[in-house]
Amino acid sequence: MTDLFDKLNMLVRSGLRDLIGGDVLDVEALRRALTPERMGKGLAAEVTALRQRINQALDYEDELKARVETLQAEVSALDGDADAALARGEHDAAHALVEKHQRAQQRLTMAESDLRAHRMVTQELIQRVNMLEAAVADHAANAAATPPTPVADPERTSVADVLRSVREQIAGEPKAASLSSPAAPPVSSSPKAIEDDLERRRQRLTKP
Repeated sequence: MTDLFDKLNMLVRSGLRDLIGGDVLDVEALRRALTPERMGKGLAAEVTALRQRINQALDYEDELKARVETLQAEVSALDGDADAALARGEHDAAHALVEKHQRAQQRLTMAESDLRAHRMVTQELIQRVNMLEAAVADHAANAAATPPTPVADPERTSVADVLRSVREQIAGEPKAASLSSPAAPPVSSSPKAIEDDLERRRQRLTKP
């Protein structure tokens, strides 16, 4: 799912860069660059559609955060269970629990990485959509105060055209991009890593 929003972000960024002549990240610069003819018809609707995508991204971020929290709880519980098994002298059980703990820790590390990457993509998309919304609001205020200026070239590609194209491309993505928790990737733990972990636990538990 993060890949989908990354692609959306890339398409919006490249479309603005090609149209405006730079990857505009400054609100004032964007306002100056977006003349009425560059904005095009239906821009407000296209920006609203992008805002809906942001809401989806935020919903997915909540799913990723919940997954991280679940894995954190699992890692903590397995850690305590492994120590308890060792303390009781149940070495086979402790071995199995340490292996599960290491696998859960690997899943947690990957889930945390996914969450960080998704947050970065989402924040960049939010920044661009906020700037576009500000430009649309300025244009609406100016249009109400002054007569509309004629469009020099109605066939010229506009920001609205770019965003419409982006929306259509993203709409064609596979259904697999729907909101769902990512499948847990296969993880493994080496026998040496397990034994090293068990030894550290033994040493810690036998300290006075």
